Amino acid sequence: MIKQYIKKMIPARILAVWNKWHFDESRIIYKGVSYKDFLDSSIKSSRPNISEEEKRGLFKDIKKVYLADGTRPDEYLLYRYYDLSLDERKRYMPRKLKDKLLLDYYGKDARRILGQLRDKYEFYLLSKPYFKRGVIKVKDDSDWIIFNSFCKEHSRFICKIVNGGCGVGVRIEDVTNPAHVKELFEELINQGSWIVEELIRQDESISMFNRSSVNTIRFPSFKHGNTIVQDYPCIRFGRAGNIVDNAGQGGVFASIDISSGVIITNGFDELGHEYEAHPDSKVIFKGFKIPKWKELLEEARIAHMALPAEQTYVAFDYALSNKGWAIVEGNWGDFVLQQTSLRRGLKYEFVKMLEGKQ
Repeated sequence: MIKQYIKKMIPARILAVWNKWHFDESRIIYKGVSYKDFLDSSIKSSRPNISEEEKRGLFKDIKKVYLADGTRPDEYLLYRYYDLSLDERKRYMPRKLKDKLLLDYYGKDARRILGQLRDKYEFYLLSKPYFKRGVIKVKDDSDWIIFNSFCKEHSRFICKIVNGGCGVGVRIEDVTNPAHVKELFEELINQGSWIVEELIRQDESISMFNRSSVNTIRFPSFKHGNTIVQDYPCIRFGRAGNIVDNAGQGGVFASIDISSGVIITNGFDELGHEYEAHPDSKVIFKGFKIPKWKELLEEARIAHMALPAEQTYVAFDYALSNKGWAIVEGNWGDFVLQQTSLRRGLKYEFVKMLEGKQ
């Protein structure tokens, strides 16, 4: 009540100045540490040779941008705002803005529509034919029979938190020993709701980049009536020993040309490092042609058309399996990876595709 009254009585420009001077970095927690500590480590990683004076100036600019439009410090550094003009910065779309654009677009139905993407099992039910593998949900005691039956058919499988993201909590389980089944079931339901999936057997052509993870294509798709617009795909690779390819878990990503399926950039990670080749396998990124690319374009088109008409924007994650292209999951993903690897902002392009103007 008091905050609403203050906002009405005090001009926005004055509030902005007040917020800037009273911004306490130590009270904001991001990725398990304070904003300031995260920022310090990010700057050291992305710009190790920066002077203390330059660092202070950079910190001040990052704070100003964060307060202006919610651009996070990692986004600022990934996009290299310190080298960009104001006009160039305006072309970028931070996560916060992407979320606002979608919430405004879907209006009163936003929670339900976006919830279908956030809930991994609900999205599976909507896209079941295109997953091409067995999937169940484990939530409470009533799921024991289906879980036990699934374990008899699949001795190894992957478990994901139903509403999880960024690869957090993903685990591969082995129930070769039948005695482990009941114990695992109890552990899972005590921790919440899980989606349990048959493992994807990845095609060797993609697996050679990193064999410990399923390496996926992030595939943005926009639907307006019978028209599907697909653009700005990228590919994500895990690091040696990791089972997920998410950039937030140390993975590497690169952009793909939509028409040819060829990787057109070097690889990048979320610490700001750039790689000509995968840092572990040494396979070169740029120039690699994704196999069966035309099949993926068609698979994604059909899968999106099969979703409810209200699902305008879906960022599909696809894997090339021994059964062909299979959906890993769907989400309302941002364009952080693409804007980083392409070295340009895609805000206006995203808005056009969302509104069906491209």
